[in-house]
Amino acid sequence: MFGKEYAAMSEKTNREEFQAKLEHMISTLRNQIMNEEIKVGEYLPSEQSLAHRFDLSKNSVRKGLETLVSEGLIVKKSRVGNLVVSNKPYDQVILRVGYYPSLLREAKFSEIVKQFEQGHPNIKVQTIPLPYTQYHRTVLDFFNNDMIDVVSVNYNDFCEFPNPGEIFEPVEQDENIYPFLQEPFRSPEEGKAFVRPFIFSPIVLCYNPKHFQDNRMPLPDSSWRWADALKAAKQLTEERAGERHFGVYFHPLSLNRWPIFLLQNHVYFKRDENGGVSFDGEKLTESVNIIRQLFIEQDILQTFLSDNDRDAEKLFVQEKVSMIVSSYFSLNEFIETDLRYDIAPLPYLSEPQTLLLIIGFAVNKHSRKFGAAKKFIDFLGSPAVQGYIRRNTLSIPAVKTEAEKSGDEAVYKPSRFHLFREIIPTYRLYSHLGVTYEELGEMNNELRLYLSGMLPEEFFVQRVRSILTRRMKSNKMRKGAN
Repeated sequence: MFGKEYAAMSEKTNREEFQAKLEHMISTLRNQIMNEEIKVGEYLPSEQSLAHRFDLSKNSVRKGLETLVSEGLIVKKSRVGNLVVSNKPYDQVILRVGYYPSLLREAKFSEIVKQFEQGHPNIKVQTIPLPYTQYHRTVLDFFNNDMIDVVSVNYNDFCEFPNPGEIFEPVEQDENIYPFLQEPFRSPEEGKAFVRPFIFSPIVLCYNPKHFQDNRMPLPDSSWRWADALKAAKQLTEERAGERHFGVYFHPLSLNRWPIFLLQNHVYFKRDENGGVSFDGEKLTESVNIIRQLFIEQDILQTFLSDNDRDAEKLFVQEKVSMIVSSYFSLNEFIETDLRYDIAPLPYLSEPQTLLLIIGFAVNKHSRKFGAAKKFIDFLGSPAVQGYIRRNTLSIPAVKTEAEKSGDEAVYKPSRFHLFREIIPTYRLYSHLGVTYEELGEMNNELRLYLSGMLPEEFFVQRVRSILTRRMKSNKMRKGAN
């Protein structure tokens, strides 16, 4: 009995000694390669020489060298030797990330990518800016051709993917992220969320306090209706040094602006089984007529033909306008300026409501680099990154504890920056109107004509109705033909 136990112990000791010798050889060669004692392009000593040096058999040496092959440090050249091809312990994984170009300004995305690469030296992030138009179709093309592993997705674009579960990997609920940011990215059919929220913003009123103080006017507050905003705007609109100065301005045809007036006035587009659509035409025109009135009474009707979403911020920086309808994202335009400004809740019609903008990241379900992709989106939601966004931008981090902190900011923030916490109950999504984002885009063309005075009111309502019924009826006809 004793002899068997002794033999087993002896065998275990021998295995341990062998493993220690093998690990010593592997780590020694790895360090020599990483420290460039053996340079890329050179060959390792012969297997016989290594066997003698580390007191191993040639078979054991070959086994150890396989580890260095798997780490991408060497390749075996038949009948020649073992060639050093890299001085890094692992082959770099190339992670391809598609993103909205605006994230460079809104979240300092380039710097965040650098931070990720520093903490994950074996992952190289290749960033691919994607176009804003036809975004979902572009993403589908890239996914189908295995060209993107991770992609930025806002709520509007997410809704354009009919079956998100077929292309996006599900993400787990994160208790650190505001729940109202996570729920919109959940598919009702599958009961799963597919996008990790990154940053968000409500639409707010941004104003220049000095202009109000110079005119001895009270500052905007949460009680303001659009009638109050117009009254103040008319008082602030004047000639200054031969140039027109306007009280309030926003790009009226922005899909993140004009739908707010419909939301505030309880306009809802209800569909029936026959492909028809019903809505209150009077409320619709009442809502858009407020926009028209704001511009006509300030004599800026011609801007209805403008297509520039950033005109408002440019005019505000130049102090040619006192108030703009803006987002926290757009406030990043002011970081490099000396402008001092503040924000207030958006004025309202029937009820205080504002549009919520959310940007998150999703993983390509069919990516072959799933591990690296998951590390990346986990990193984006980490306290380090979310805190970096809070300190260095005006965008709001998705992680609640970071979003609500104060102090150590590297940029100027208005005194009411944390207003977003107070107005959470007023947040709405464009889908609360009962239309798709693509349908809003089609309605936009009719709104342009109507606001410019080129389309009568009754025709505007008719054409909106036609837009919303056309697709459903054509789909029904196709189904009947089949």
